[in-house]
Amino acid sequence: MPFGIHGFDHYAVPLARRQRKWPLFGACLLALTASTTAAAPAPVDPQPVAFNACTIFSAADAAAVLAVPVRPITSVGGCSYEAAKETSSGWRRNVVLTVFKYNSQADETSAWGDQKILHHFEPGRKNLTIVSGIGSESFLEIMPDRNAFDGRIWVHKNLSHFVLSATSEQSPSPDGLKAAAQKIAAKLP
Repeated sequence: MPFGIHGFDHYAVPLARRQRKWPLFGACLLALTASTTAAAPAPVDPQPVAFNACTIFSAADAAAVLAVPVRPITSVGGCSYEAAKETSSGWRRNVVLTVFKYNSQADETSAWGDQKILHHFEPGRKNLTIVSGIGSESFLEIMPDRNAFDGRIWVHKNLSHFVLSATSEQSPSPDGLKAAAQKIAAKLP
């Protein structure tokens, strides 16, 4: 009986065994792939620690930047102040200090690098000035915005960086922003 029941079984059994090996092979390959991708940690963005910027930026400091008396704004983040009186056009000058502090130098360096890319802090960029003598690296930008001006100074220090931003109907004083940033930087580690 060359093709009897025994001959059929002889050819069918090895085929069935081969078909069962492919799912096992696929499962092993999937497990190996998952273990190699799980071994590589996902990059984590550094997170700043909580810090009250108003501890280093007072109403008097804000008034010096805006050149008018100010009052605190409590409905926004950072340490914010606005002009105590409206201008003739019905809006108020304002200034905001936002501080980003980190637990390690590596976290701060990474976060500052992200800010430099995000804000295009590149020498020669229009409306951007590199400022020396404040922190380890500083950039000042004054941008016209319709009937107003936004002035910002970004300062990088050891374990922190900050941005001091002033909005006014006239161009903010670069010297006023620099002087305020110098005082703030002196109060940060």
